[in-house]
Amino acid sequence: MRIKLVLIMALVGIAAVIWFINQNDSSMSPQVSVASVSPWDSLSGAEIEEAAAAVKARHGDKIMLSQISLRQPEKSIALKWRDGETAQRGADISFRADYQSFHASYDFATQSLAKSQRLTQGQPMLSSSGELTPAVEAVNANEQVLAALAKRDIEAGDGLCLPRTLGRFFADKADTTKDRLLRFDCFYIAGQSGLGILPSNNAFGRPVEGITVLYDIERNKVIEINDSFAGKPYPPHDIEAIEYYDGALETRPTVKPVKLSRPQGHNFVVRGSRVDWQGWQFRLRFDPRLGTVLNRVGHATPEGFRSVAYEIAMAEMFVPYQDSDPNWFYRTYFDMGEFGLGNMSTALQENDCPSHALFQDVTAHTAGGQAAKMENRYCIFEHDPGYPIWRHHESLYDGIPGMSPHQSRSNTELIVRMVATIGNYDYFQDYVFQQDGRLRIRLVATGVDAVKGVFARTMADPTAADETAAGALIAPHILGVNHDHFFGYRIDMDIDGQANNFTRHKLHPVAQEKGAPRKGIWAVTPEAVKTEKQAQTKMMVDKPALLVFSSADKKNAMGYPTGYQIMMPNVRPLVPLDDETYQRALFVANNLWVTRFNRDELYASGLAVNQSGPGLGLPSYVQDDQNIENNDIVAWPTIGFHHVPMAEDWPVMPAKVDEIILKPRNYFDRNPAIDLAP
Repeated sequence: MRIKLVLIMALVGIAAVIWFINQNDSSMSPQVSVASVSPWDSLSGAEIEEAAAAVKARHGDKIMLSQISLRQPEKSIALKWRDGETAQRGADISFRADYQSFHASYDFATQSLAKSQRLTQGQPMLSSSGELTPAVEAVNANEQVLAALAKRDIEAGDGLCLPRTLGRFFADKADTTKDRLLRFDCFYIAGQSGLGILPSNNAFGRPVEGITVLYDIERNKVIEINDSFAGKPYPPHDIEAIEYYDGALETRPTVKPVKLSRPQGHNFVVRGSRVDWQGWQFRLRFDPRLGTVLNRVGHATPEGFRSVAYEIAMAEMFVPYQDSDPNWFYRTYFDMGEFGLGNMSTALQENDCPSHALFQDVTAHTAGGQAAKMENRYCIFEHDPGYPIWRHHESLYDGIPGMSPHQSRSNTELIVRMVATIGNYDYFQDYVFQQDGRLRIRLVATGVDAVKGVFARTMADPTAADETAAGALIAPHILGVNHDHFFGYRIDMDIDGQANNFTRHKLHPVAQEKGAPRKGIWAVTPEAVKTEKQAQTKMMVDKPALLVFSSADKKNAMGYPTGYQIMMPNVRPLVPLDDETYQRALFVANNLWVTRFNRDELYASGLAVNQSGPGLGLPSYVQDDQNIENNDIVAWPTIGFHHVPMAEDWPVMPAKVDEIILKPRNYFDRNPAIDLAP
């Protein structure tokens, strides 16, 4: 028993690291050509450690460094930077010290640390190496927790309790504004084959429903252990968990290889952080919170660089579960602000990217401020989507000598990819560049459903109707709980420069005079949007509009303002926004917000999201209702979906794709892909 417990606890530590972050200290391989450091490059290991040292000099060595990110450079200065010059560089640091939360900025040129600002409306995101992994190890070794599991006939080592964030709930048991808290729920992970020494590969397949643990990270203290089924029958946990690792399942015949190769090499060029491909040009940056960040996105032309966006990144992710059960109601995750997409990124391997992709390492940091290399966090590759970029067949000229009635061009895309694993979900963070000037911001969700243990095996069981009120029975004794996914993005639009406008081109019916040959037609009327509050947009299928960002002073050959249109699916909350959790995520109230550029407004739900208060982020950004006409403006679109689980989600979910499309609208004078060679 003792040997088994030691082995399982070692595996718990490994699982926790996989759960929250895969850090690797091996050296970064040289995969790109050398270039001077730009204002938008990721922080180097030396920069990370210099900024961390400055904070430690002020607050002592016992601090917990949650986030060390590139400080947004002064935009006007950054835009004047040229290759070979010294760039303006700084770091933003969020950290915990003496049971309090702080934020400070560091300037590398002056080697100065600005005043530490105490955060009172929320806390920095959680650290994997400094908080989450030790918490998982401590809770799973706690004698009270082991005793609670033993009452369910779960031997030491056969249970695994994993952490959840809790917002500001449970304020009667701890100070949720100051204390650093987690709430754990547990799973039965006993091995199902062989000697049973190794745990089940499907760690989420057998929930121990009803046992929860409230834990104070910084005091290493179990505050409360609850078992809502104490003294009563409980849903079974010793059930079959479908294993899906290699060799576990009988598989269909192997598909004959379908390969896309690059025998003559890549068509893209990477020089430092800059990527050039088919006229596109952009800077690629890693951020521990945001994950992938693109800067200076635009088109290289003979006349010079034409900008589309100054910066593109995710601004928050919100995943609220829709179950009022005492063990589920608090499960409303802000995956980016609580955990960090970059921190949760995992090494890309096997089927994550094609074999011909270029892989890149990144530099992250530990809770103590040491730089940590993480291997293969990015892949960049070209891809044929399987349809032409354009095509026309003119059958009028079939068979006429000298005529070429069929014209089409093959289609190639460039994809920049990172994958974050946050608990049970895996998220692909893709940017897809097209030869026709479109840019698709794509989020692919897969992984494992968050499941609840229930008594029912099938819908014919007497308990099934009540137990499926908040979800669907996706396997015997396993309920997939209804939930939402909201992905908020920040796109700093710079269409042909910083002076831009936002216009809703409204499609509407036009009444016809009596006796007219048509009963009705529709037309398009532009509505110029003047202020931030007026720009708040709720999409409605019966009131369609084109959402267009355009230059204030540049026009195409026909005289239209050069612009890009944002296209996205319509998703909004189905519950009242006065709900305590949604008050922390009010960016979901609109499909699109537009704000005037502000260097410090980066996150849709504010700087400090973990255990945060209400109304932070976008609602506060637009409070002053600034003018956005002919100004430097930022688009904040939100995509996502309402997830009603189904049997096909189990034991691992098919990939679900959601995306924002940035589509040129009169940015060019003609189809920009017309010049592709046959």
